[in-house]
Amino acid sequence: MTPIWIQFDSSPTYFWITGHVLLAIFSVWLLLRRQPLSNGLFYTITILLTGFMRLPVFLFNYELDPDESQVLAQGLTLAVDPIIYQSVDPTTGGPLTSYFLAALAYAGVTLNFHLAHLLGWVITLISLFFTYHAATFLGLKKTAQWAMLPFIAFTGFIQLADFVSFYSETTSLFLLSVSLWFLAYWSTHKKFTTLQLILFGFLLGLLPLCKIQVLPMAFVVGVFAFIQLFLFQKSKMLRYGVVLVGSVVAVWGGWCLFLLSHNVLDDFVTFYIQANFQYKDALATANSRSPLLNFFRLPWVIIRGGSGFEWLFLPFCLLAFVFVVIVFFRKKSLRSLSLDSFFWLMIGAYLVMADIAITRTGSFYDHYNHFLFLPFLLLMSLFMKYLPTEARWIVLSTQVVFLVILVQKTLLHQPTNTYTHYPRNEDVSNAKVSSAILKYGNKGDYLAVWGWSCTFYVDTQMPQGVNENHTTRSAIKQPLQPIYLERYLNDLKRTEPPVFVDAVGEKAIWINDRSKYGHERFPILAKYIADNYTLKEELEDVRIYARNKKGNLTQ
Repeated sequence: MTPIWIQFDSSPTYFWITGHVLLAIFSVWLLLRRQPLSNGLFYTITILLTGFMRLPVFLFNYELDPDESQVLAQGLTLAVDPIIYQSVDPTTGGPLTSYFLAALAYAGVTLNFHLAHLLGWVITLISLFFTYHAATFLGLKKTAQWAMLPFIAFTGFIQLADFVSFYSETTSLFLLSVSLWFLAYWSTHKKFTTLQLILFGFLLGLLPLCKIQVLPMAFVVGVFAFIQLFLFQKSKMLRYGVVLVGSVVAVWGGWCLFLLSHNVLDDFVTFYIQANFQYKDALATANSRSPLLNFFRLPWVIIRGGSGFEWLFLPFCLLAFVFVVIVFFRKKSLRSLSLDSFFWLMIGAYLVMADIAITRTGSFYDHYNHFLFLPFLLLMSLFMKYLPTEARWIVLSTQVVFLVILVQKTLLHQPTNTYTHYPRNEDVSNAKVSSAILKYGNKGDYLAVWGWSCTFYVDTQMPQGVNENHTTRSAIKQPLQPIYLERYLNDLKRTEPPVFVDAVGEKAIWINDRSKYGHERFPILAKYIADNYTLKEELEDVRIYARNKKGNLTQ
């Protein structure tokens, strides 16, 4: 529960003003300094400022985004049955994030929404710090600290759930930031060690297991590592190349052996590779625009999106414009840029691949924009190195816009805080359903949900009795729907969950039409539920069924 000594209502005006004042003082001080701050002091102030402004989110113990409860439920389940694709299908998210949460659960950490909100902030900051440190290797420490200011403002003041929740994009961001740190280090030192290459190869091998969409960026990072080997260590390139490739192969060899030994390798290929490569927005309603058109539409989508990310995009665009004008039109010299030109070409390629990763499905989900954080931070650090000192004030634009929005909402008497100490209507509704579920099952029992309401797993602390904890791919017509449905039914027979919940209804997301997507619309599933379960309650547009003969417990 939220401590009684600190609660946030819908408009904590003095809290926001305090945050803006503190960040403004820090920003102006940093921009006026002749020398950058020490890394330790800079990190400490960044953590304190962003952590203070994230307090409403940290204290909010309810679901912020459906993907958040999805990954928490997967971690909760893997802590009980650690065989992926036997107990959990992480869909596009990949198994790595779920296993990370499972390790925390196994260590005794409760997987709730408090933890998820904290992890989203911690891992994002660590990723930014690694990227900042990569910039320092390239001689950009001072401008990198300036470039961090928009990210500090964004991290502290953003209200959209996509950027304060815990996603697999967040863990992908961490692995990518460490990879860029290695590449920047090698660009500066021009030498490699076997241990460094093994660690880098290990990270590279893990990236596709973190998020399927991260493959394009992983490809760029991997190719550039070999380019660096060719540029800096031609005489040892073959030996070092074998070490790097061997590390990647070792990760995937070990992973495939693990899957094969538990008879789920075919499932991994089908449900993670085949299914996700054919994945489209809303499955059956794929975006009609061509991928090429979507690629070029990304800036426009960000600008008009209204997510708040456009205010982080703003200083990047302004600095990029001034950089192009001064460098190319005024013929200003780029003397030192040539020393690191290959690295910046790689960042350009990375940015292109990030665009492809974000736009491929046509969904343009805001949380995919996490992939832009790292190249934006590095490029803004570079731009300011070649711009007049006055240009550094552009980085304050993000905070200025958030301040203007705060003043505007305050004058119009509109809420300024989404994450209050009191629950929303949907939180109260979900709590009622979760309480009812626990009448027929206990914490630690398996639970099966038909529909997309993964919050029930988290609220009850009941692991998944089925692989697919949000059944969009079983319910919506798509090429692999029969396979998903067959697996769902087999999971029910395998785990015999004491409680089955049909969450398809008007309050649900995506699959909310009971006449089309209710479990009774699928004959084989309907028969199994009718033969083995009894409807006990229907509340908040959710139907709760109890097993006629108590199902197997997970422990």
